[in-house]
Amino acid sequence: MNSNVSTEEIVIILAGVEQTLRLIQATPEYRRLQASKYFTTSNDLVLNDAIQSIFEVLDGIEQVQIGLILPSE
Repeated sequence: MNSNVSTEEIVIILAGVEQTLRLIQATPEYRRLQASKYFTTSNDLVLNDAIQSIFEVLDGIEQVQIGLILPSE
């Protein structure tokens, strides 16, 4: 699958995913699931780890955009 997606579209999609995950994380049902003694992941990850990862990717993209806008030294 090869599609052309602009940086702006990537940022919009990732920001939307981040907000969606935050909404899920805030629900009583998700908190109940995560608190279960049966809840486990292969790397002990929780939804907040995914949210943090997306935040860091968005920050990285922002740093690239700032670097492209600022005049080079």
